[in-house]
Parts: sequence; C-alpha cells; structure tokens
Amino acid sequence: MEDSRIILMRDKKVSTAINKMAIPAIVGLIMMGIYNIVDTMFVAWLGTAETGATQVVLPISLLITSLGLALGIGSGAYISRLLGMNKRETADTVGSTIFFTALICGIIFTIVSITFLDSLLSFFGASGAVLSHSRSYGFYILLGSMFQVGMMTMNNMLRSEGSARLSMIGQSAGALINIILDPLFIFVFDMGIAGAAIATTISKVIAFFILLSPYLRHQTVVRISLAKFRPSKSIYRETAVVGIPTFLRQILISLSVGFLNQRAMIIGGETLLAAVGLVWKVSLFLFLIILGLGQGVQPVIGYNMGAGRKDRVLGSIRYALIISISIAMIFSICLVLFGKQILGIFRPEPSVLDFGIIGLRFNAIALLLMAISNTITVFYQALGRAKESLLLSISRQGLFLIPAILILPSFFGTMGTLGAQLAADVLTLLLALVLFIPYIRGDKLDGNIREYITKHGSIN
Repeated sequence: MEDSRIILMRDKKVSTAINKMAIPAIVGLIMMGIYNIVDTMFVAWLGTAETGATQVVLPISLLITSLGLALGIGSGAYISRLLGMNKRETADTVGSTIFFTALICGIIFTIVSITFLDSLLSFFGASGAVLSHSRSYGFYILLGSMFQVGMMTMNNMLRSEGSARLSMIGQSAGALINIILDPLFIFVFDMGIAGAAIATTISKVIAFFILLSPYLRHQTVVRISLAKFRPSKSIYRETAVVGIPTFLRQILISLSVGFLNQRAMIIGGETLLAAVGLVWKVSLFLFLIILGLGQGVQPVIGYNMGAGRKDRVLGSIRYALIISISIAMIFSICLVLFGKQILGIFRPEPSVLDFGIIGLRFNAIALLLMAISNTITVFYQALGRAKESLLLSISRQGLFLIPAILILPSFFGTMGTLGAQLAADVLTLLLALVLFIPYIRGDKLDGNIREYITKHGSIN
C-alpha cells in the first residue's frame, strides 16, 4: 500500500498538504519560541548583565543552528525531490549519510568552540560582568552541540518525507522539558545563568533521542542506518545546493548579531545591549512561525518539482505567501499595540524598557517584510535554485544588515542601532521581488522542471 504521506504531497489540495505539513512544524517551533521567551524571562529576572550575556552567546548558538539547518534543509530538499521521483533507496542513503555527518560536525564544533570560547565571547561583544556570565552560559550550551545539530537535521528530514507530526513531537517535548527545568536549575538549585544553560542542554539531549526513536522503530519513510552511511560528492553537492545558502545565512545572522552587540555596547552599554536582546527574542517568535510555514511548504514544492507538477508548485507558493503575510500582519499589530506589556514580563529596568518599545515598533514593520522575502527564499530552496536562494539568503543578514549596523548608528545613534533590521528588510524585499516576479511570469519554471527531470532521471 502506498504511504499516505506521499499521497498527501502528490494528490491532496496544496492548501491541505501545506497545512498538514506546516501546522505541526509551526506548533513545534512555537514551543521553541515559548521556551526562548520563558528562558529569557528567567534569566532577565537575574539582572541586566545576565540578560546581556545571553545576547552575547546567541551568535554562538546560531552557529550551531547553522550546521543543523544547512544539513537538514539541504538534505531535506533533496530527499523531497527524490521521493517525488520514487527513488526511495537513494533517499535512504542521503538521509543516513547526512545524519552521521551532522553528528561528526557537532562534535568538531564543540571541541573548537570551547577551545576558543573567550575569544569568541569577546568578539561578540562581551566585557566585564557580561563576559563572566557569558562564559558560564556558553560553556554548557556548547556541550550540547552534537545533539542540537543532530536534532535539527532529523527535524528537517522528517518534514521532507511528510512526517511533520513526528518532528513536532520532538521539538515540543524538548521545549516543554526546558521550560520545566529552567526554574529548577536557576532558582531551586541556585545555579543562576549556568543553570539555564544546563537545562537547555539536557532538553536538547532528550529531544534528540525522541526524534531518533521513530527511525529506530522504522516508522519513517526514509530509513537511517550506519550501513547506508556512504559519503559521496554527489550527496554533498546536492545537499550543498540548498544547504550552503542556508549555512551562509545563519553565519551572517550570527555575525550581524555580534556586530549589533558591539555597537549597542559602544552606544548604550549594558542597557542598550539588554534591550536589543529582548527585542531579538520577542521578534524571534514570529520568525519561527514563518520558518515553520516555510518548512511545511518546502517538501510540497520539492516533491511536485520532482514529479513535474508545475500547477502544484505555483499553487503552493501562492498559498504560502497569503498565509505568511496574514500571520505577520496580526503579529506586527500586536507588537505595536502591546509592546510595553510584552516586554513587561521580563521585568526590565525603565531605560531598557524604553529602548525595547522603540525596537519592537521598528521590528513590527521589518517582520512583515521578512515574511514575504523569506517565503520567496524557501521557494527557490525547494526548487534547488542555488544562485537565487544563495543571494536571498545572504542579503537580509549580510549584504544589507551588516552595513546598516555599521553605518546607521554613526548618524542616528540609538535609533540607527534599533532600526538597522528594518532598513535591511526593506532592501531584501525589493531584491526578492525583482527576482521572483519575472521568474513566475515567464517560462523559467517550466524550463527548470524539465532540466531537473532530464538531469536526475525520469519519474517512476
């Protein structure tokens, strides 16, 4: 009997397929977003320096994330297309190879990062009391790198085959465990900011094994086994087509946060750094929802790309744009109207709160623009269009944001620091539309589908 997950991506209405794929992904990421908010809240209650420390360690956490997303999204897009062409054995080999590669990368990252931890923290804006707290927090976060990279890789591979519910369970369980352990380690065990990091690492280890469980019990479409770990240029090349743009985007996010931290410390000290951190964590909540929608639409587009179904590819991106814009508008309005109340849960000092409210208003507009440009980026990733996905991936946090961070504060001070992301998102959206509109209106998509099927074989 044919697997219901394949039938969903191939035959059901694209809106139905995307909803069933995206809702579990969004729920899982919302749980992660809630964890980020709660974790930041508990740490913020410890003090302004501790809040700043989590913002300093954030770029390092994003580097870990970059490995997991690059391998997971890159292999996931490839796996979706392989399943669309009914190449199950090849999909198994790709999944196994990338999974074990992820574990190796995670171990290497831990060793290198702990060795140079103080240098990394200083580069990303730590000094004085913030540096001391950052060292305690960062060390325990890095111990969980292998599990975080493996967890994120499995998340994306599960979604690529239509097993979004299994992915959601792993993500949600990890976030819930983290929320429970945070106050226990921070306050009951009196471990402070180090306790928050330990709780995070424990939750990632548990989530890793929860996600691994369906593979071990053969409940997945794609099977992972050490016997199918077969590193090859072709597997890494196809994974890199989408994975490298994702990796570069995450690296640039990390660097941009580091530069933002540096500018915040120079212009407003620990107060502005703490405010930037709170704005970032609150804004991350919507970004995760939009990311979840993208994770839902990517396998649907990828599968139908491999199956040669242009009508379903176009229907998928159209539906994804409508939903992403609608969600972003609702969330942005909430940020503008209730920013003070939202930030109030962190019990910030009055000066931190004032900066934070301004930052949220800038970001409310920026997030709406990001919802559109990110959905277009996902579209190109799912099609395996390396140049477009690379350009869009590096634009928001690299080509546009880093120069904005370095230039705008020199002219506008605090406002330039808080508004840099909005300036970058305006330019990114313009670039995305310049690429996307001619591509959709012309016959490039038809040629892209024909070229892919010719290169990779006929549909079985």
